[in-house]
Amino acid sequence: MSGLPDHLRRPVRGMRDWLPPQYYALRHMEEVLCKVAESFGYRRVETPVVEHFEVLAKKAGQDVINEIYYFKDKAGRDLGLRFDMTVPVARVLSYNLELPRPVRWYYFTKVFRYDEPQHGRYREFYQFGVELVGSSSPRADAEVIQLLIASLEAAGASNFYVRINDRRAVDKLLEHLGVAPYRDIIYKALDKKLKLPREDVIKIMTGGGVSKEIAEEIYNTATEITIQEAVELLYKLDKALGASYEKIVKYLEASVPMERLKFDMSIVRGLDYYTGIVFEAFVGEYKLAVGGGGRYDDLLELYSGVKTPALGFAIGVERLMEAVGIQNVERPLDYYIYIFDDDAYKYAAAVAKKLRTEGYSVVVELGEKGLKDAFEYALKVGARHIIIIGRKELEKGVIKVRDLEKRIEVEKPLSQFLA
Repeated sequence: MSGLPDHLRRPVRGMRDWLPPQYYALRHMEEVLCKVAESFGYRRVETPVVEHFEVLAKKAGQDVINEIYYFKDKAGRDLGLRFDMTVPVARVLSYNLELPRPVRWYYFTKVFRYDEPQHGRYREFYQFGVELVGSSSPRADAEVIQLLIASLEAAGASNFYVRINDRRAVDKLLEHLGVAPYRDIIYKALDKKLKLPREDVIKIMTGGGVSKEIAEEIYNTATEITIQEAVELLYKLDKALGASYEKIVKYLEASVPMERLKFDMSIVRGLDYYTGIVFEAFVGEYKLAVGGGGRYDDLLELYSGVKTPALGFAIGVERLMEAVGIQNVERPLDYYIYIFDDDAYKYAAAVAKKLRTEGYSVVVELGEKGLKDAFEYALKVGARHIIIIGRKELEKGVIKVRDLEKRIEVEKPLSQFLA
């Protein structure tokens, strides 16, 4: 038998397998991030991976719709795999209107996007995120950004920053310049500003009908400034917007290190449901954003018919793991028990049971290896100790415990494991 062809032995394109060291790294990140969310009073939620296609496409925008894993089930229903958790959360809340507001939920789960796979981008990937639903207070905006910063710190990111913008500021700028009808193409160009050369970003705008002079002005305005400078800029664009943003800044100054924050009008986010403040997080020299989010005050109304302010963020877990250098976490085996024959098996089982109840991981040899091969196997799987139970040990009423790290061997009474 030749077995499967090579391409079928590998994961489907854009997917990945998680071997134990990689999976334990993922679980470590899950524990760290979920602990932060819980400490802020958020509670975990999960939804089905499969949603009605109409639910997913409601406010996704054509680019995102093109990335949805779409299929028909046997009943002929149009379905799709969730591309984020914000939309499913909005659906869940649409029939749980009696929940006390604001709702604070978080998640750590898989999402799917039929995008072009590349470095740092899979079609199946994990997201950690939070949703704060039912508050339009600037304190809510500040809280979510606080939580994002706390999450990055807990994950081990030392050199990171968060770029903040407000879509309403961009809209006001476009109105002022007389190019509001070109909003979609300008947003598309701004979203590429951190990824493409200047001339390519300008070309996207001019190719969509914006004059080169206006395109240059938009590009120059959409630059990085301090959070405090942004307050002045937003006041000039719109007094109400400036006043609202100033409150957010005041709350942030009281709660987070301001050197972590920058204002950048090119941050607009790709999803069409954002309505106000938006932000993205970057770690060190890692060029891709590891996370982002913003306010989506109109999204829930599409599902429930009730106007409901909301905001949140999501972190791409695999990207964050790569950015902070956590790719593998080894979990050593505590004890490997070797016996020479079946007569000793009942004693090996008793020793293993005792050690497991004390919280240790234990493997009992299956009787297929000689002592030399057993030692080699124990070393390869990272065992810390090997326990030997042979006839001599049983005659003396002991077990032999060898510490493979310190290279010392001791005998322990068998009776202490049989009680």
